[in-house]
Amino acid sequence: MPHMKLSDWTNNKWVKISLLGVLLAIFSIWAFETPHGLEGKLEAVGYAVFHQIASHTLEIGGKLLPLCARCTGMYLGTLLGLLILKPNQRLSGKPSTAKIVVLAVFFIIFTVDGVNSMMDAFFSVSPLYTPSNWLRLGTGLLMGVVLANILLPLWNQTLWKQSDVRPALQSWKQFALLMLCIIVVGVLIWLDIPILYYPVAILSTGTVFVILGMVYALLWSIILNKENTLESHKDGITFYLLGIICALLQISLMALIRLNLTGSWSGIQI
Repeated sequence: MPHMKLSDWTNNKWVKISLLGVLLAIFSIWAFETPHGLEGKLEAVGYAVFHQIASHTLEIGGKLLPLCARCTGMYLGTLLGLLILKPNQRLSGKPSTAKIVVLAVFFIIFTVDGVNSMMDAFFSVSPLYTPSNWLRLGTGLLMGVVLANILLPLWNQTLWKQSDVRPALQSWKQFALLMLCIIVVGVLIWLDIPILYYPVAILSTGTVFVILGMVYALLWSIILNKENTLESHKDGITFYLLGIICALLQISLMALIRLNLTGSWSGIQI
């Protein structure tokens, strides 16, 4: 049998089956070692990558969300952006200059509010203004729009053999729709409707895997020298599996390190 090049593994059926087995094995270990129940699993994801400070976390129906208010907004905003920016059209261009300026303002607002909140929480320095979870949620949602406009074009530029050079964020009408959606999401969370706890918690923590998985998939396509080779999603199964495996490994290892350091699944107390 001729020697198989590393870059040829991506099309091998047995490689894909083996990667799926590895993914299931890692997930099984993670599921067994983390707290029981759906809430326990959701909180375990947040525990691995976020501080889980109670005062910085929103409640729905009397239960704290698994991610802090800012990160809840950021991941929900990213998810909405990825869904609204026509992900099936392989759009890879950058937005117009005016839209880039607006996105830059969103990033600045997010950064300023984050620094302001950090001054108050960790350094006992008087903040520029009183931090609040609703500001954290709102600025997080805006930052999610920014991340979606970075991640989706980068994904299309890197993986597809043929991508569309038009921008993902094409029109102000599309931008207005995206903003309307994040406002609706923010209002629904603010209304504190108990039945929304699980949808909000699942979608926000699930997007952690989506983003990390996408980033690692892009890295593996570069490592294997397979950029701009995909013609269909079927061609990218190996990259997708490698991406999710690495995402799950990162989350598992970070949770393990934190658990060994603190000896508890509880959030940071300040």
